[in-house]
Amino acid sequence: MRELEDKYIELILKRCLNFENKKSLMIHLDLKEHIPIAMKIKKKAQSMGISDVCIHINDLYELHDYLKNTPLDKIELNDTMDRSDWDLYAKKGGALLFLNSKVPGLMNDISSEKMQKVVELKAQTQKYYREHVKEYIFPWTIVDLPNKRWAETVFPGDKNAYDKLYMSIMKMCMVDREDPVKAWQEWIDKNNYYKDKLNELEISEMHYKNSLGTDLHIGLPKGSVWLNLDKLDANGNPIISNMPSYEIFNTPNKWKTNGVVYSSKPFYCDDVCINNFKLVFKDGKVVDCEAEEGEEVLKTLIQSNDNACYLGEVALVPHDSPISNTGIVFNETLFDENSSCHLAFGKATPRNIRGYHKMSKEELNRIGFNDAPVHEDFMIGTSDLEIEATTKKGKILIFKNGNFNI
Repeated sequence: MRELEDKYIELILKRCLNFENKKSLMIHLDLKEHIPIAMKIKKKAQSMGISDVCIHINDLYELHDYLKNTPLDKIELNDTMDRSDWDLYAKKGGALLFLNSKVPGLMNDISSEKMQKVVELKAQTQKYYREHVKEYIFPWTIVDLPNKRWAETVFPGDKNAYDKLYMSIMKMCMVDREDPVKAWQEWIDKNNYYKDKLNELEISEMHYKNSLGTDLHIGLPKGSVWLNLDKLDANGNPIISNMPSYEIFNTPNKWKTNGVVYSSKPFYCDDVCINNFKLVFKDGKVVDCEAEEGEEVLKTLIQSNDNACYLGEVALVPHDSPISNTGIVFNETLFDENSSCHLAFGKATPRNIRGYHKMSKEELNRIGFNDAPVHEDFMIGTSDLEIEATTKKGKILIFKNGNFNI
């Protein structure tokens, strides 16, 4: 496994962050147990000539214990939620590496009011980061590391759960290939075919239907463009911001979503599970929602900001894709969103709008661009999903039986 870990680090630094020309690096950890791999990454970065490397830790278990033992009116900013290093390194153009490790259900016994307070406090310390993260002014990437509790939720009752999750992550990130960097470039070339096809169609609206009951119309802003993992940072260097990434995504017009959509997989908001839910939209806004699990947290999320109740992303992922074909629900958005068509509440990506850098916030708002302090993905794709698109060539069924039909 050590060989795969070394290849994972190489992939992260050399391809995801394109680290050859960087001067500084911040490594964020969700769990202290991953300090050893963070130190290996730091050592590798230093061997590449990077002397300014910071390891930043917001341990999820420590955050849980603090929230559990602190009344709502006494919760204040501390080391478990302070993310000022994110702003510090983003402002100086450093590379930001997020070593995520979900602990499913950890925050189930914490009230939604307390969790919302944490969101607000974190936001105060990362204002520059939040404003510019979707513009790739600074290079960043999110990758996942396993932990025992997460593994046991993915492979319950299996004594080899941790090793299985570890190997699943390596496989989904193509680290098990002879040359992971080459393998990802080949995938990018294939993914670009569908991205280019979608952009050629100039889609103005999409109509989603499946057997779960989804019947949803989503309008796209004029001048929107489909994007994928083939990204460049501000200096023109190719990066991969999510590892793995199999999606092609766009931004909806915030006022032009109507109908009902049903979730197809659970998603976790601050390690609280939200599952088996439906959302009803009218003129872009969520006007009703129900969930079998996590309904209170879902409603708090939607009501957390004036724009959180509107969509900020629409993403297409074929059902016949590497992660989906494993049949595994990872209980982690980074993996599950890349196994399924999905949507996202909140903040949109400005790069999905042609000429966005020349537009004011007011001009972006007029075409339906959604700006919010939150961004939460949720999965809606199924094996029978159909999507009919209104295009410059008329109506075209771009998705059939859960897969591309173009």
